[in-house]
Amino acid sequence: MYVCICKGITEKQIQEAVTSRNSNNTKEILKSLGIGSDCGTCVEDAIKSLLEHAARAPRESKDSSNNS
Repeated sequence: MYVCICKGITEKQIQEAVTSRNSNNTKEILKSLGIGSDCGTCVEDAIKSLLEHAARAPRESKDSSNNS
């Protein structure tokens, strides 16, 4: 689903940015993607997506280590 229509950023792109940067710094990730730099209406949804991904990340890595 699109989070930022102005920049065409999806939830998946936000999650990939968190994973690839190995960072939970919300401001850094939003700035790197350009989220909120135009109209700004997406910032709240983008932050929610970041927080949801961060909350799931420890479980996902734990689950994948059990599959070895």
